[in-house]
Amino acid sequence: MIGPVTSKVSVSVANAQKDVLKKAEPSLEAPKVVKPEAQSMSLAAALAQKGPPFDAERIAVLKEAIASGVYKIDLTSIANGVIRFGSAK
Repeated sequence: MIGPVTSKVSVSVANAQKDVLKKAEPSLEAPKVVKPEAQSMSLAAALAQKGPPFDAERIAVLKEAIASGVYKIDLTSIANGVIRFGSAK
C-alpha cells in the first residue's frame, strides 16, 4: 500500500538539502597559508627520500679509469677545494 501524499518535506530530507546547499556556498574562512618552514621541511623530506643525485654513467667511467690506471688524481684541485670549503665557514 502507498502512503498518503503530503506537501510536507521530511526532516531528514530537509536537513540533507541544507547540507548540500551549505557545501555549495563559498567559504568565508581565510585560505590556509603554508608557512615557508613547513614547505621547506616537506621539500627536504622529499629530497631525503629520493636520495642523493646519482649519475650511473659517470660512476662507471670513473670505475673503469681507476681500474685501468688511467685516472689521475689532481692534488692541486683537491687542495683548492679543501681551502675553499674551510674558508666558507
